[in-house]
Amino acid sequence: MYKVLIVDDEMIVRHAVKTLIRWEGSRFAYSGSASSGASALKMVREQHPDIIITDIKMPEMDGIELIKHLVASGFDGEILVLSNFNDFELVREALKCGAHDYMLKLTLKSENFMQTLNEIASKLDEKKRQPGVALTVERNDQTNRIHDLLLALRDSVDAAQLPGLSPEIASELLPPGHGVTLFAIQVDTAGEKRDETSLTRALSQLWSDVYPGSSWQCTVAEEERRFLLAAAYPADTQTAEPAEMAGRIASLAAMYYSLNVDIVYGKPAFGLEELIDEMRRCRKARTLLFYQEAGRVCLPSDTEAAEYDPAYERMESEWTEDIRTGRPEFAAEWEQRALRLIREGAARRLLPRVVKRTVCEGMWTLSRKLGLEQRREFDHSLWLERITGAGSDTELLMLVSELAQDVLALAGSDAKLRAIRPEIRKALGYLEEHYAQAVSIRDVASHVNLSETYLCQIFKTETGKSIMTYLNELRMAKAYELLSSGQLLVKEAAAEVGIHDPFYFNRLFKKHFGIAPKHVKPKENPALR
Repeated sequence: MYKVLIVDDEMIVRHAVKTLIRWEGSRFAYSGSASSGASALKMVREQHPDIIITDIKMPEMDGIELIKHLVASGFDGEILVLSNFNDFELVREALKCGAHDYMLKLTLKSENFMQTLNEIASKLDEKKRQPGVALTVERNDQTNRIHDLLLALRDSVDAAQLPGLSPEIASELLPPGHGVTLFAIQVDTAGEKRDETSLTRALSQLWSDVYPGSSWQCTVAEEERRFLLAAAYPADTQTAEPAEMAGRIASLAAMYYSLNVDIVYGKPAFGLEELIDEMRRCRKARTLLFYQEAGRVCLPSDTEAAEYDPAYERMESEWTEDIRTGRPEFAAEWEQRALRLIREGAARRLLPRVVKRTVCEGMWTLSRKLGLEQRREFDHSLWLERITGAGSDTELLMLVSELAQDVLALAGSDAKLRAIRPEIRKALGYLEEHYAQAVSIRDVASHVNLSETYLCQIFKTETGKSIMTYLNELRMAKAYELLSSGQLLVKEAAAEVGIHDPFYFNRLFKKHFGIAPKHVKPKENPALR
C-alpha cells in the first residue's frame, strides 16, 4: 500500500484530484493534503508518504522548491507534477529536479490518472526489490485511538471520569499549543441509500481538505446520518472562522458527493474540559437541525433551543379551541393552521418535540370533533408514531398534509373540505404572470416562501399536476390563442410563451392538442369543442 499526499494551494483542486483516485480496492491510501510546499514538507516528516502529487505554482513555496527540498532531504518516493498549458518551462525544470512525470490539470481523467499512479507504484515496487533501499512504514493507528477517546469524552461529564486517560494520550488528543475544532453534522442523502461507511469516508475526505496540515483529523459516526467531525490545529496558525469552514464543508459535500449537510459549528477548545463542554453544546444545538424546510441549517454551538414560548402556547390554545367549538370551516382550515405552527416553531427555535406534541394534540382534537376516534379506518397510533418519528420539519409538513387528506376524506363532504391553499394560489398567479420567462421550480418556491421539495409535493396534491407540467400546459394554451389570432408565425408564438427551441415547441404542442401548431386555424380552439 502506497500513501499519497496531494499538494495544491486551491482547496477545490486538492479535492478534485482526490476524487479522481480510486482508493477503494487499489494500492493507494490517502495520506492527506497540503496547501503549500512548506506545509507539505511538514506533513512529509510526519506522514512519510510514498507518492506526492503537487502543483507547480503556489505561494510561500512553489512546486519546484518543494521538489528540491525533498530531494535534498533524501525523500525516496515519487513525485507527480500537475501543471497548466503555459507551464512547460517549469515542468521541464521539475522533471530535471527529480519529478517522475507531469499531467495537465484541464485534461485529468480518472482512468489516465490511475494508469500513471500504477506506473509509479510499479517503479516503487522495483525499488523495493533492490537491496539497500528502505521504504516508508505505516505509522501506528493514531486515528483509532483519537476516535475512541472522542467517543468516551462525548459521553462523560468531566475528564476525571475517564479511566486510563494518561498524560501521553491526553497530549496526543490536545498537543501543546493546539486547539480542537468540532462540527456536528447531519446528512441528508436526498433519498439515495448510502451506508454509514461510505458517508464516513466521504466526510473524512472533505475534512482533510478543509483543514490541511492539521495534527490530526477524525470523523465519528454517531446516530444514523449524524457525525462528529474534529481536528487539532496549531493555535498560532491563521485559519478561517468555524462558520466559514462549515460553509466550505457544506459546499464541497454538495458539489462532490451530492450530500445536503446541516451543521453545528463549535469554538476551538484548548483543554479537555473545554472540549467536553463544546461537545455538549454541539449536541444540544443539533436538535435544531430538525428545521430544514427554509434551507440549509448552519448554527453556532451556543444556539439555545427553547422548551417554552408563551406566544406559541397561545397560538396552540387558540387553534385547539377553534376546533373544539366547531367554528365554521375549522376542518378546512386545520391543515393551514398546523403548517403555520410548525413554521412558527422553527422561527422561535423551539425543541422539535414541542412542535410534534402540538401537531399530535391537534390531530386528537380534530379526530374527536369529527367522530373518528372509533373508526377502524383511522389509526391514531400509526399517525402518532409517524409524527413523533419525523426527522425534519419538511417531513413533518408533508405528514400534516397527508394526515389532513386522510381525516377529511373519512369525515366526508359535511366537513366542507379544504379549498385550494393560499400558497398554491400564489404559485399559480406567479406562473400566470411569468410563463413567458425562464421559470424554474426554485423561482416559484422562493416566491411563495416554501422549500422546493415541499412545494412540489403540495402543488401535485392540489392540482393533480407537477409544476412544470402545469407551466407547459399554460404555455400551450397561450400559444394556441396567439396562433388562432392568425397574426403570428409558429416560431414567434413559441418565443412569446418562453420557448425558444422550435422543435421542442412543436413536440409539446402536438402532444397537448394532437395537431401541429402550423395546422391551427384562426379562431378555432379544440379546448372549447
